[in-house]
Amino acid sequence: MTEINDLKKEHKKLEAITKKTTKKRLNDRASDSWIDLRELKKLKLSLKDKINKLKH
Repeated sequence: MTEINDLKKEHKKLEAITKKTTKKRLNDRASDSWIDLRELKKLKLSLKDKINKLKH
């Protein structure tokens, strides 16, 4: 159960970073910001998949 909680905490951290990066990207349209955002979203999605697998 603690593993799921740890993954949820990490997911929330990534969610906050993703939101912050998305807001930053509204003004900064450089390709680097897009790459960073895409990588963050991939990490967040993989964590969500791990959480769902552990639940079932």
